[in-house]
Amino acid sequence: MQRWYKVYDFAKHGAEPQRINTARSIDIDGKHLCLTRTEEGYFALEDRCPHAGARFGMGGYCEDMQLVCPVHRYRYNVKTGQGKQGDYVQSYATETREDGVYVAIEKKWWQLF
Repeated sequence: MQRWYKVYDFAKHGAEPQRINTARSIDIDGKHLCLTRTEEGYFALEDRCPHAGARFGMGGYCEDMQLVCPVHRYRYNVKTGQGKQGDYVQSYATETREDGVYVAIEKKWWQLF
C-alpha cells in the first residue's frame, strides 16, 4: 500500500519551487530521496549512488532525463532508476497535483498505524 507525502505546497513554496534540471535531497519518513525536476516534471529516486554512496541531491543534476551523480558522473534514468552502467536505484511514484508535488512511499500494512 502506498502512502502519499506532500513535498512541495504551491501555496507556500510558489508555483515553481525547484528549477528545471536540478536535484535536491529530501527525507520522507526515514527514507533519503532525491527529488529531481526536468522539463517533463518531478521525479523521485533513492538518494544514494550504488557506486560511490554519494547523495545525488548534494551536487547532482539532471541532463537529458538522466540524474548525474556528483562524484563520478554515473547516470540514472529519472523515470526508471536504470543506470547507464547496468546498475539501478529505486524510483518512487511522483504526482504533481493542483496544490503541490507528492511522492509515494510503499508501506506495509502494519506501518500505516
